[in-house]
Amino acid sequence: MRTESSAGARTRTSVPVVLETFTFLERNTTRDVALAWKDSLESLARFEILECSVADVRKAWAYFRRKDLHKLSAVDATSFVLMTKAKIRTVFAFDHHFATAGFRIVG
Repeated sequence: MRTESSAGARTRTSVPVVLETFTFLERNTTRDVALAWKDSLESLARFEILECSVADVRKAWAYFRRKDLHKLSAVDATSFVLMTKAKIRTVFAFDHHFATAGFRIVG
């Protein structure tokens, strides 16, 4: 997730995306690689991890009712909710679901 500002772009992600990425790295490389990636997040400038509440997860379920979002992941649906709440319109992603949900993809 990314937002534009007059001072430059701010990079944002969310707790669900961090957990998903950590799990991917641990399963496909080693735990040490996953931990090093997680630790590296703290050194990034202009970087924020958005929190995810139970209310956000509840709102995310509505995206699964949309027929145009076939094979949507729960992490993506939650990301849509968090991005909408944070007024994020532009996303660095490779997943077509973000465009289908109305976000502008860069990347």
